[in-house]
Amino acid sequence: MSSSEDSVGIRAWANTLPGFTGILKQRYSDFMVNEIDASGQVVHLNNKLAPQDKPQSPWQPAPNTTAVEDNSTPTPQAAPTTSQASAPSNTTELDPETAAAAAPVVCQPTSKPDSASAPSSNLRSNNISVTEPTADRTQANGIQAGSPHKSADPTANSIANPATDGSKTSSVQADTPQGLAACEGQLETFGRLCGPSHQQKLQAFLKLTFEHQEGVTKADASVPKRPSHILLDPITDKAQRTAVHTFFKQGGPLPRLATTTVTNTGVSDYGGKPMSVIKVSYEGRGQKRKRDDVAGRGGRESRGAGRGGNGARGSERGGQWGREWPGGSKKYCRFALGKSNMDTQQCLGLLSSLMHCKPGVFATAGTKDKRAVTVQHVTAFKVTAERLAALNPKLYNFQVGNFEYTDQELHLGQLKGNQFQVTLREVQGASRQQLEAAAAALKQGGFINYYGLQRFGSGSVPTHRVGVALLQGQYEKAVRLIMQPRDGEREETAQARRLYLEQGDVKGALSQIQRHLTAERAILEGLSQHGKDSFQAALMRIPHGLRTMYVHAYQSYLWNAATSERCLKYGTDRVVEGDLVLQSGETSDAGAASGERSSARLAAVHAVTEEEARSKAYSIEDVVMPLPGSQVQYPVYRTSDGDEASTSPRDTESIYDRLAATDNIDIKSGNTNSNQAFSIQALTGDYRRIVHKPQGLQWKVLEYADPDQPLALSELEQMAGGKEPAFLREAGKGSLLALQLSFQLPPSCYATMLIRELTKMATGTAFHKSLTQVTTTHHHNHHHN
Repeated sequence: MSSSEDSVGIRAWANTLPGFTGILKQRYSDFMVNEIDASGQVVHLNNKLAPQDKPQSPWQPAPNTTAVEDNSTPTPQAAPTTSQASAPSNTTELDPETAAAAAPVVCQPTSKPDSASAPSSNLRSNNISVTEPTADRTQANGIQAGSPHKSADPTANSIANPATDGSKTSSVQADTPQGLAACEGQLETFGRLCGPSHQQKLQAFLKLTFEHQEGVTKADASVPKRPSHILLDPITDKAQRTAVHTFFKQGGPLPRLATTTVTNTGVSDYGGKPMSVIKVSYEGRGQKRKRDDVAGRGGRESRGAGRGGNGARGSERGGQWGREWPGGSKKYCRFALGKSNMDTQQCLGLLSSLMHCKPGVFATAGTKDKRAVTVQHVTAFKVTAERLAALNPKLYNFQVGNFEYTDQELHLGQLKGNQFQVTLREVQGASRQQLEAAAAALKQGGFINYYGLQRFGSGSVPTHRVGVALLQGQYEKAVRLIMQPRDGEREETAQARRLYLEQGDVKGALSQIQRHLTAERAILEGLSQHGKDSFQAALMRIPHGLRTMYVHAYQSYLWNAATSERCLKYGTDRVVEGDLVLQSGETSDAGAASGERSSARLAAVHAVTEEEARSKAYSIEDVVMPLPGSQVQYPVYRTSDGDEASTSPRDTESIYDRLAATDNIDIKSGNTNSNQAFSIQALTGDYRRIVHKPQGLQWKVLEYADPDQPLALSELEQMAGGKEPAFLREAGKGSLLALQLSFQLPPSCYATMLIRELTKMATGTAFHKSLTQVTTTHHHNHHHN
């Protein structure tokens, strides 16, 4: 069975008012959540139309990309602004490091003196590769210098070498393409950085690039062939190579380029070994990027939408690389995602499937409840609002809208909190007046800021018990706990668990376990690779974020249990000597969700003195309890309370010491095993306020007759043309009572703990399902009688 409140340390209340029962989430619209963005604005979905997708600047070649040295991952750059496109620039601003490296140094190859490094009038001898406009995939990916590729037009592969016409390297001739003229400033900067030979080579490459682009735009039948890449001469100085890579990140009028480090077999050092050179590749419109698949497999470019990462940059197909980008320099489209009874990641997966792009294109500030109607912000890299809006007719149980372009991508935790509207149906055990009193007490006194049951998982074994086994060094026990069966699983999954737990059949279990069960599959793979008794090695195969979740869950359990002891002994209406308060002025507990916080916050804690407690220098909202770690202070109270408290001795150990000792764990010295990956001392810890008062709490009591009557209208229903229920427009009458609440909470607070304080009832899913079944049966019997 899943966790109960008492099993995870939830045992106290903030007030002593009697409770009542009410059905939570009978309908999805009974639990509605709207994200509050980082600016403090509530996110709404009320407009599904795309904005007028007009370009914000004249057309310029697509943004350039580059890669860090020895890494081929391209980084998209913003499109040029109007000012950049209107006139050529004479200089290009570089960051301080690049500027220092950009002194006028002439790059000389370190190849043998007789190596073929002399300038030539042929593009191939300048290490420029040309691709046919209708080339196959091999050609489109670039043909190395000296390859046997031939063109039907022998003049297409040649261009006059700028070094042989007697002109200055920085000059641009009158008959050159307009795009090349706009790059004069960048060419001069590149010449100062790498010397005239490199400048000439880049200029020749750009000339052919822009001629191709202009020919395509004009539908010219004699369009020059598309260039693929250019190989620079070897550069031995690492700082200078880094500066070259950085140069191509600067954007401006340059076409979309990427840099990588490759081995050039045509240039060798004095020992005859081929040398590494920088390859500058053209990735113009309509050309698929080679990093798509890498990003989709979790490369540097795919840090995951559920984690709020930068996302996969293989989004040309999801973006609009073949046309003018309407966002101008703003390369992200931000939109509102409204969903009902769906996971956030499920929605994003469907969007990416419909648009044929990687899921990592999308980023969010976090996930929202599945069994609810929720609205949150999502950012999409280089995906137009027009394309997203066009998907709405194909979407079921979710919609997108309220589009705008931005230069900021969302990241995990980048929100102020959430706004809730919660409806408790078929309230029993309280009159209208008692419901009003309970809501008023919640507004005045708040609720104990416990970690809710969601923190401890929905499996048969709470995640914090796995954390205990890890901290104790009992790795086999931890493995068996993780592999325990769960209610509602598919039969093949249950069979896989039995194969391992009952027969020790690792290979048989691995062949049947589902891929989405990340921890279980990682364990079985580790046991298969390292041996059936290699439990620690198997556990280390679990991804770091998931692996540390177990220890974080034990942190949360200790916080809940210690806070319960403190509140049961001293109440929640006063501050006592020994309480801890934060003096940093921070009001958010957002960082406490992961159990980690900045050193400045950790250092700002203060233990309340006897005089401060007597003079009421602090309120209960200032009091915090620590999440265990190596850099936190633990509260120590007097051994007795009341009149003799001031003379009674202080405890020699904290509440936390006693609680952890029952699990044979010493939170101050570490744990009983030597693996620091599973140690409380490896965590810094944090502080979390023990009482929270919800912001903007409002409520109303509803009377209604039909138990299945909608009591709220969600934004998804409004967008579909739904109307407010008739009884809400008029005076509602009926024998049934409902309490409807509206409030705001920061990211780390649990709405279920607010409901628990209000109703004094359990918050587990099983409890509310049973409550729904009882009332449904009652109404069914009443109807037939």
